[in-house]
Amino acid sequence: MKRALIVGCGYTGIRLAARLQEMAVLVSGTTRSEARADELEAAGIEPLLGSLTDPKTLRRIRAVSPHLAAYFVPPQLSGEDPLPEVVDAIARAPIEAFLYASSTSVYGDRGGDWVDEETAVRPESRLASARLAAESYAIEAVRTGIAPTRVCRITGIYGPGRTLRRMLESGEYVLIKGRDTWVNRIHVDDLVSGLVAAWQCGTDGGVYNLSDDEPHKAHEFAIQAADLHALPEPRWIDESEAFDRLGELRLRRKLDSKRVRNRLLTQELGVKLAYPTFRTGLPLAVAEENRTVRRLDLP
Repeated sequence: MKRALIVGCGYTGIRLAARLQEMAVLVSGTTRSEARADELEAAGIEPLLGSLTDPKTLRRIRAVSPHLAAYFVPPQLSGEDPLPEVVDAIARAPIEAFLYASSTSVYGDRGGDWVDEETAVRPESRLASARLAAESYAIEAVRTGIAPTRVCRITGIYGPGRTLRRMLESGEYVLIKGRDTWVNRIHVDDLVSGLVAAWQCGTDGGVYNLSDDEPHKAHEFAIQAADLHALPEPRWIDESEAFDRLGELRLRRKLDSKRVRNRLLTQELGVKLAYPTFRTGLPLAVAEENRTVRRLDLP
């Protein structure tokens, strides 16, 4: 029986684990949260609780000896980044694929232009630069024979529990006058399909954009989310107010505008998207989210 290790097993990791379990794969997942460890165990995932820089945690990772590893931990902007330690810990495993979850932020702001995997990267923030450095480290592991890396550049993830409901309820989500940017998203279930396909069909050292078929303007997703939740539409504010509310880094991310092509996802990896556009995926995500909320509200 094959074994998988999910490093940083959170929202996407738990959904990935469920898909792998359907494929008869044993799954272990790392977390630093005791509450999350209980959640993983309830989902049939072996929890590895502790810091990724702790030798005891790394010994447990070695003991898993996975055939598949998926790494979801974002780069650390301060302190020690655990990526090299984790790569070393799986170096002697029968590893078939090491999936490094990166971000399309490495392309930078393109003013609405299209990008694909051949587009030169142009990170414009410390985090995006750190992601690119981590990508390079993970790909170098292919050259040295340590790990067969596939870099997965992920766009905005939505799905049940990630439908803007809380941000719309609180009024935290805003739109910026004159800056209705191009946005790219992917439903979490299609993201999982892409990750599994990258394992099974991807190329060592390959880079794949994981995004749906339809880039869209920021207001389109937000207004549909508000309508589905029967909440007021988000306010439009000017850029100076947005700077005061969000700060420089969050504002820069919000003003990032590009359209991401997913040709390799659908053609090379052969993924048929269940939700090629948020226009079909978001209503179903909200419906599933509402069913979950109603179950939690039952006495």
